[in-house]
Amino acid sequence: LCTTSQIDFSQSTAKISEHLSEFRKGLSQQFESVSFRDVKEYSEYYGFFPFHSFLTRNGGADSRGVNDIKPSEYVTIEEAINTLSSEKLASGSKSSDLETTIKVCLLLANATQKGFSTDEYDVAATSIEAKLSQALLFQSILDETKPNKNRSNNSIARGEKSSPTTIRNELFQLFREVLLANPTLSLEQDVIGRTWKYCFYGHIKQLRCQITLKKETGEFAIASAAKGSDVVPDNLEQELLSFSNSAIPLYNDLIDQYTKMLSPLSQTSNTKASQDASDDKAEQAIIVILYRMHINLGDLYRYSCSTKLAEECYLKASKLAPATGNPFNQLAVISQSQESLTAVSLYYYARSLMATNEPFDKSRTNLFLLLGNNRKWLEEHVRDDDSHSRAIVAGNIEANSSIGKRSQREWIMKEKSAINRKFLAQLVDLQWDFMKGVSLDGSDMRIHLDELLSKMSSIIASFTDLLASASFSESLLCKLVATMAFSTLTASNQGKLCSTKGLSAKRSKDPIWNEGFIMTNQALAFSFVLRFCTVLANHFYGHMTKRENKPNASSLINIRSLTPLLLGSSFITSIYEGSDWFHGLVFYRNDESSGDSMSSENNSIRNLCTTSQIDFSQSTAKISEHLSEFRKGLSQQFESVSFRDVKEYSEYYGFFPFHSFLTRNGGADSRGVNDIKPSEYVTIEEAINTLSSEKLASGSKSSDLETTIKVCLLLANATQKGFSTDEYDVAATSIEAKLSQALLFQSILDETKPNKNRSNNSIARGEKSSPTTIRNELFQLFREVLLANPTLSLEQDVIGRTWKYCFY
Repeated sequence: LCTTSQIDFSQSTAKISEHLSEFRKGLSQQFESVSFRDVKEYSEYYGFFPFHSFLTRNGGADSRGVNDIKPSEYVTIEEAINTLSSEKLASGSKSSDLETTIKVCLLLANATQKGFSTDEYDVAATSIEAKLSQALLFQSILDETKPNKNRSNNSIARGEKSSPTTIRNELFQLFREVLLANPTLSLEQDVIGRTWKYCFYGHIKQLRCQITLKKETGEFAIASAAKGSDVVPDNLEQELLSFSNSAIPLYNDLIDQYTKMLSPLSQTSNTKASQDASDDKAEQAIIVILYRMHINLGDLYRYSCSTKLAEECYLKASKLAPATGNPFNQLAVISQSQESLTAVSLYYYARSLMATNEPFDKSRTNLFLLLGNNRKWLEEHVRDDDSHSRAIVAGNIEANSSIGKRSQREWIMKEKSAINRKFLAQLVDLQWDFMKGVSLDGSDMRIHLDELLSKMSSIIASFTDLLASASFSESLLCKLVATMAFSTLTASNQGKLCSTKGLSAKRSKDPIWNEGFIMTNQALAFSFVLRFCTVLANHFYGHMTKRENKPNASSLINIRSLTPLLLGSSFITSIYEGSDWFHGLVFYRNDESSGDSMSSENNSIRNLCTTSQIDFSQSTAKISEHLSEFRKGLSQQFESVSFRDVKEYSEYYGFFPFHSFLTRNGGADSRGVNDIKPSEYVTIEEAINTLSSEKLASGSKSSDLETTIKVCLLLANATQKGFSTDEYDVAATSIEAKLSQALLFQSILDETKPNKNRSNNSIARGEKSSPTTIRNELFQLFREVLLANPTLSLEQDVIGRTWKYCFY
């Protein structure tokens, strides 16, 4: 029907064009550039969207959508005068000879366009738009063949003559041609997503559902299979493996073709001072599509049980889009399949949930499953009294002294591996305790404070011993620091961030809710970060002082605690400089006035926090003093170094807890997760480097230059407020600390309201101070904030809180 209609119209316009050929030849050159604007009759149709692509007041074409056409098109002053001065607005007034000639010219111009001539009909059908239209038809056919779906009787869309396999193959060829012809349009039309969904994943999902059903019921549910479905009940697992393997070379080919597109673009971007917007769009489209292809290819490798190849694809995807959570979720799934990599899985889930641009919230369910399984493993494999573990290696070797050296080495490695796994499992379990929060009054199922403190001390002691025996790689130590930063900012909030505004919102919804719970648990989690980094600092200092020569880059390069120490100290610095996501600074204040309103249990937590802070400050001070001569010998070029100058840290771009000091442009960023736009894909050069690497090395060895830069950054951190014990009080006077203290005072006043079901939270009640005293102290805090920063005061509703809590 469509073809016949098209041909009939083409023939009718062709007859007109042929008949007017002599008329056209006799026209002067002025008629070559006429437009609808030259014919008054058509002015009646300005502003009508279906005609807007060819009929506009300025005479040009416009292909924008309804909501994109801005500003609103009012007439000019002259047109307005003509409109308002006319007594009667005539519709369809008679054309002049000139206007009639213009209409004929425009009609003849249309007749020469593609799609009007029958000779060019096939050409129009081969356009990208036609391919996408054909693809939509194939998609509808595949949708019709889905199992358990109410299918229509539309035989046109069903495609009875072709099997789903044939349709998928034809659809892939269409999508492939579009992808290679126009990456920008392909991204806009989500061609790579549709390729995955309709050509591959739809069938894979169907197979996996049938495999699951077969395992659960013991039989294949033929009744649920669709008419025309190509799922065979026998050997479903083999069918899934075969189908995945057949798709892998198709994706590899697409990736190769897209990778080849990058090199010319790279050369163009290097030679041009400024590029067209279309060039920028093309570059971005290619990188985004490459990122998504690697995710899909990784999934195919995973379905075909090629775990290592899947991991490589996901790693490349994470390098192409470090601020996106999806690839990290996939990496976590792979790590989770290996019980010994629980700590690595937790790191990847943290990366997935804390991605600065597109967090992958579906990871939360998998995260809790991981933590539950880890605790179950500990209960089954680790005894309460397991103090013999540190001596187990020596004992077994002594008992088996008759065995050969090679066998002894193998035995030692097995025993070390077992001890390391136990430690990492316990460390992961502690992070879950932080995420759930400590029971402050013993009235719920959370871990009690005494038990938590004992657990923290035991893990720190084990870590000190294991670090001394070189049990962990530099890369793993950095991942552990990142994991602890995650659990610190999400303490007692089930792995979710909570800003200061979020605390106020929670209190508005639930007046009984006590923000002191989050403040206390964040302070406890942060104290563990301080203690963990103190162990790293002491380890680094110990290895430095063992060397007889003066410290230099070559002598420091092999100390594996340097890289994670710098990462941890930078996170600690960001907390002391003030974070809208950390509310526990009140426990790190070094003055006696705040202690008056705290119970003895509260003071024990505050003492722990203070001790942790002082120990870390002293350990970094020792390092700074020992490296004083090293620092003096550096040239001026090292005064402005940044994390961007150290390749190892590029792995942590896009991770929200580190985003205030670790960004791809080298600057600091204090925005929230959802505020960081646009999406941070890598540059062309970075993409080429990522894709050209056969293997993505994690934690590769630093050069002397990079080691020197790390030391400079570490020494810079050591001079920040909060690190020096002399400047300890200064850190506590920050606005953020005042607001945190204010929240605690607010919770105390809420606890003293009459006729309220008060909790037994002695930490937040403040038994020693009267409400009058607390109101006075709170007013002084609010007054200082109001005078120091009016903008922040408005954002945090300080004047409203002053009125509510201090007076009203």
